[in-house]
Parts: sequence; structure tokens; C-alpha cells
Amino acid sequence: MRSDDQSISVGVDVGGTFTDLVVYDARTSEVRTAKVLTTPRDIPAGIFQSFDQVSAKLSEAQYVKHGTTTAINTALERSGAKTALITTRGFRDILELGRGNRPDSFNLFYQRLPPLVPRDLRFEISARMDGQGNEIAPVLFDELDGILRELTAQGVEAIAVCLLHAYRNPQHERAVGEHLRSRSSHFVSLSHELSREWREHERTSTAVANAYVGPRMERYLESLQARLTKAGLGGTLLLMESNGGVMTGELAAQHPVYLLESGPVAGAVAAAALTRKLGYDNAISFDMGGTTAKCTLINKGRIEIADIYYVGGYEQGYPVQVPVVDIIEVGAGGGSIAYLDPAGSLKVGPRSAGAEPGPVCYGRGGTEPTITDANAALGRLAPSGLLGGEMALDTEAAKRAIHDKIAAPLGLPDVQIASGIIRLAVVTMSAAVRRISIERGHDPRDFVLIVSGGAGPLHASAIARELSIPTVLVPPLPGHFSAWGMLLADIRFDNAQTYIADLETADNLDIEAQFRSMEEAARKRLRDAAPRLETIEISRFIDVRYAGQEHTVRVPAPRGFSSADAKAVLHKTFMEMYAQRYGHADPRGKLQLVTLRVVLDGLVDKPRLESFRPKATAPAKPVATRQAFFDESGWVDCPVYQREAFAAGQKFAGPTIVVETGSTTVIAPGDRGEIDDLGNLIIHVASRHTVSDRQPEKAGAEAQ
Repeated sequence: MRSDDQSISVGVDVGGTFTDLVVYDARTSEVRTAKVLTTPRDIPAGIFQSFDQVSAKLSEAQYVKHGTTTAINTALERSGAKTALITTRGFRDILELGRGNRPDSFNLFYQRLPPLVPRDLRFEISARMDGQGNEIAPVLFDELDGILRELTAQGVEAIAVCLLHAYRNPQHERAVGEHLRSRSSHFVSLSHELSREWREHERTSTAVANAYVGPRMERYLESLQARLTKAGLGGTLLLMESNGGVMTGELAAQHPVYLLESGPVAGAVAAAALTRKLGYDNAISFDMGGTTAKCTLINKGRIEIADIYYVGGYEQGYPVQVPVVDIIEVGAGGGSIAYLDPAGSLKVGPRSAGAEPGPVCYGRGGTEPTITDANAALGRLAPSGLLGGEMALDTEAAKRAIHDKIAAPLGLPDVQIASGIIRLAVVTMSAAVRRISIERGHDPRDFVLIVSGGAGPLHASAIARELSIPTVLVPPLPGHFSAWGMLLADIRFDNAQTYIADLETADNLDIEAQFRSMEEAARKRLRDAAPRLETIEISRFIDVRYAGQEHTVRVPAPRGFSSADAKAVLHKTFMEMYAQRYGHADPRGKLQLVTLRVVLDGLVDKPRLESFRPKATAPAKPVATRQAFFDESGWVDCPVYQREAFAAGQKFAGPTIVVETGSTTVIAPGDRGEIDDLGNLIIHVASRHTVSDRQPEKAGAEAQ
């Protein structure tokens, strides 16, 4: 609930290049935005710079919702705490043994990333449970004290604890955790507090990752909270979780592994809310920022959730067994660097110019051409520069960098190289969309592509055309869409419990009792975290598989599993989902339950999408005309419009450039655009055949 003097909500997304902020005032429905360059050396400094830009009064804020890449960057850069592992005797080497598989089978030089905990800092204890959670050997505290003395002598900052079968009975882990916390100041990470699912390697890896990033995240959040409090924040700091919800700063400091995809998932949350509002059944959220591009599938208004995430990628990385929005991420952002490899082939990404120094055209010392520089050289960015004209662009410097670094060595025209950089980036990003849709059994032609990020709308039409997606939707404030999505996120708790049983013989009453126990535990956590929240929503899921298979399908479970038809409903739903994903299903196959899941959302006050209704009543006129290059037409005169000047229902034809404070949208030749009642820019994408037949002289049609 909101107090009378706390009318604003704040969403702030810290990316690799820009820090985006959105402020929503519930009393006036006013939306204010800021976009500043990220300050890697002092991240809160960029956050407070964005506050100053919009004159936000933190004393009036009910929530400050924050998405951060600090946790994932700490893991990827291996800049975390010196960490030790305490595990059951015989499991010291589980981090290296893993699953014993080789994901990249034909790579002769294949190597996994080295474990976050070296072998000399992994310790075994005698305590042991059996597979049913019965004690075989007790915890020996003298044994722990000896380990603790050695860890202190070696300067260890964090301790991960993962004991065998703790997902079934965490009594031993709790005892070890209490003992360590009472006798030392180490950051202690217990596997059962993060995951109550089986898979010893994945649980161990999760506990280790949480311990590894924990001290740094704890210091960062304590510092940020202190600075916000000093600035007058009377509301609550909430952190964006990887599962699409938010959690309190206190919980985030204890469980930072839940924040690994903190920033990217907020855009998917906003896209899902938009699809439900507009009545779309299916959508693909595509967010291209300065460093990476991310895409997520939205199926029937619901974001797909995965139960394992790989830090550093599946082929080489570390598994983290926590709920995370099923997101595909590629190293193709506006700052991705274009270069020639040793063989003389043109490559784009994944290296990024980031915020410092940034693309060459930013004039901040960058020397290597990027995707943004290619767009500038092709005339596709606003003549006045970025951020509403506050950031001037040095287009000539971008052209020189493309010429000197790539075009001259290859002996090719500059414009051909700039266009080639864009085409390579589009192919990379289209492959990500293909992985999230076609490889999951979905036809992208049945989806609308919701595009956001500062760089996403520049390439939306090309990506959609590559995959024959007929409709692109560019929401209001696309450059601030992730920050906006944070304002739409609820406080969320995920509970999961491994429960192995055959569907045919499973005890309905016992399953219902398990669900109710998990729901009550989630309610208690919500009451502790946000006692003033009054409205909750609870969803149930069961991971189901065919007997004899390894992996599962997450199936919505009926409310009230004690009912007579609950099993039949679950069976029918599983068959439909399995057939959708794999193209076939055997209705006579024996099914097995693996994991029960409960998702509890504490519903917070949210801004209304109606706040973005166009205010203009007369059709917009171009504010400028500039020469822009398209493969379909060559150099053409292209009208430039201000997004804010469009009226609802206005239609226009490509090529057209639409500029706004945080982003630029390009409508390519042959495509058509229109503005809907909520201010969304809808692009109707022409097919490849239509575009290839288009005559250059027809480009640049006037808006209506």
C-alpha cells in the first residue's frame, strides 16, 4: 500500500553502456525519464546523476526498483571473493566432474572454465544423509572448527556449503551454517536456501556462485542503500530478480545469485504486460542495448521460465539452479566492435566498446568502429545526435574509423563495409530469435516482435524480415523499456521441491499437502519482506517427464490437486506442451512427476500503460530530411520525425527515421508504420520478395 506522501515509483536499469531511469507519479500519471552513460568505477554515481537529471525527490518514492549487472559481471570477470566449499566426504571434486559430458564434442581444444573454488579450498566433512533424508552420520563440530581455522588463515571471504541430499532434508546444512555464522564473519551460502531440487552438481555450483559474488554484492547494496537513505529515500529498495519479479535489498544481499540476469529480464516483463494489454497471444521480446542483445519468448501472455542458467554459456560455463527467465543473449549491441580477424574476414562482436570509451562517434576516445558507428555512417541516426541532442555525434570520425580499420585493408567502399557490419549484426541477432522460437517448436511468423533498447528499433525491420515476422511493435520509451518493466514487476518468491513419483500411482492428497506447505512458506517470506502488501497471486507447476527420460516439461498444475480429475488434466496439458515442443507425444507413455513448484507474487502498485497515449491531435510533420543508405534503395532522402509529435492513428511509409530521447527507429523501404491508441509504433514488415521488387524512386513516402 502507498502512503499519501509517497506517490512516485522509480525504475533504474544499469547497463554496460547506459544507465536508464524512469519515474512514474501515480497522482498525475506523469512519466519522466533520464539516460546517462554508465559510470563503471562508481555505479551509484551514474544512478544519482540520472536522479538529478529528472529532479526526482526520493522522499516521495514508494519504491526504487533496480536492475544491476554487478553480479553477472563479477562471475564472468572472475573478480569475486576468495571462496571455499564444504561438502560431503567423497564429493570434493564435483565441480570439475560435473555431468561428465562434453557439450562441444568436435572441438579438439575444448576446455571448461576453471572452477570458482580451487581444489585446495574444498573441504569434506563426515556428516551424511541418505536419499530419503535419514541421517547416516551426524555433524561433527570439532571437524568444522578445524576447517574454519584453516579458512581464516588462508584469508577466505566466503564459504559455500552443499551437503548430499540437503534438498530432501536440510537439517545438517542448517547446523553447519549456524555454526559457521556464529563463529566467523564469513559470507556463508547454503545450497538448500537457494534450491530445494536434486542434482548435486548443479546445487553445489549454485551455492558456490552465490558465495563467490556475495561479498561484493553485499558491499554494493549496503553502499547503495546508505546513499539512498542519505538522499532521503523513505520507501523500499527492491532488486530485479532473474525470475521476472523483485526482491528486497536485504534478501538480495543474502542471495545475489538470484540477480544474475537482473537487468535483461525487465524488458521481458514489460513486453508481457504489453501483450496482455493489447490482446496478443504470442510475442518475442527483443532488447538490444549498448553491449548485448537479448530475446525472450512470451507464450499466451506468460514469460517462459527455465530452472537452470549457465554463467558463461552452456558449453563452458557454470550451472546455476535458480528460476530464470528463459533468455537468449548474444554479444551484438550498439557498442559491439567490428574488426578483421587474422584471416581477413569481417567480424562483429562480442567485444564491446562499452561506456568507456564507447563508439568512435561519441567522441570519448574510442578508436574501433562499432555497430553504432556503422549506423551513423549510413545516415540512420538523428542529425541532432543522441539523448535529444545532448550527445552530439561525430559522424566523420565514425566514417574514418570504418575506412582505416576495415574498408582500406579490404579495398572495399566505406558504405559497403558499414552496410556489411549491420547485415552481420542482423544475422547474429536473428539467430538468437531463431533459437528462442524455432528451436523451441514455435513458428516466429505467428508472433509479434516487441523491440526495445536504445539500438533495437534501428534493426527491428531487418530482423523481422530475416525471419518472416510480419509485425514489429516499438513501445513508447523503447530506450527505457527495461527500467519501465521494473515498475511493472511484483515481489516474487519461487519455491520448488523435488518430488519423484509416477503420475499413475501418485498420492493426490500428499501432493496437495506439499503444495499447501510450500505456499505457506512463500506467504511467510512475503510477510517478512513486505508486510504491507495485501494482494497476492499463487501459481502452481509440476515438472513432468516420460519415465526413463532425463529432462522435464514444466506444466501448470490444477488448483486443488486433491480433485478426482487433477491427474487427467495434468496428463492432457503435458501431452499438448510436449507435442508443441518436440513435434510428437505418446499418450500411452508412462509419466513421472519430478518437481513441485509454487510461484507467489505480491502485487505492487503499477503504472498504467494509458499514461503513454499520444497527446498530439494533428498529424506530425518531418522535422528534417537527411540522406540515409539502405541496401534496397541506395542513398535516399529520408524524412525524420519526432516520436512525441505523432498522433494516434497516424500512418506513414518507409524509409522513415523516428527519433526520441532514448532511441531511434528506422522504418525501411517497403515497410509501413502506424501509431496505435497507446502510443505504440507498429511496423508492418514487407516480405523479402516485396522489398527486392521495390523501385528506389518510390522510397521516402510522406506521412499521412
